[in-house]
Amino acid sequence: MLKEWVYTFAHDTKVHIALFIVIVDILFGVAAAAKSNHNFRFSYLADFARNDILEKLLPYFALYVLALVAGSTDIVIPGLDFGVFAGATYVALVVALTASILNSLNELGITTKLSAKMNPGAALAVFGSENSSPPKD
Repeated sequence: MLKEWVYTFAHDTKVHIALFIVIVDILFGVAAAAKSNHNFRFSYLADFARNDILEKLLPYFALYVLALVAGSTDIVIPGLDFGVFAGATYVALVVALTASILNSLNELGITTKLSAKMNPGAALAVFGSENSSPPKD
């Protein structure tokens, strides 16, 4: 059974897109760390497995499998099923990875003009690093 779930997951185009975004995120993240921080460490390459695979793709996989198994079984509210949760998790995953790429581009100076025109809170939300704290008033 697990073999079928993994097979289905591995052959899903959405998963391919997510993995492509992870690879792009890694490449731009390495470039940004090497350029702007002069603080690149090889341990950052391994850290992507925790940040991008375990904390983003694995929860999506769990909900994906629940959607496969439970089908369209409603959860408390009619129309709310594991497929909805899996889809929402996928959107959150893609948005988070895209924001990480935008942060790297900002650190490389590519999106600086755009982020300078934005509200500071919005710029932090779009271009901030994963562990940025909110701006102080």
